[in-house]
Amino acid sequence: MLLGGETLNGPRYISWNFVASSQEKLEAAKQAWVEADFENGRFRLPPADDAEFIPFPGKPAK
Repeated sequence: MLLGGETLNGPRYISWNFVASSQEKLEAAKQAWVEADFENGRFRLPPADDAEFIPFPGKPAK
């Protein structure tokens, strides 16, 4: 993978598969994934993919 562009200013927060520019955004993404509302929530599954879900590490799947 080759990435280019302007340097990102400010810190980056990383947790599992999420990267955010603030701790609040990171926590919101983690919570949205834990809620697993793939029909109406922030994250969507690909079309016809309703069988596989990877739960957030250390959190029980809903």
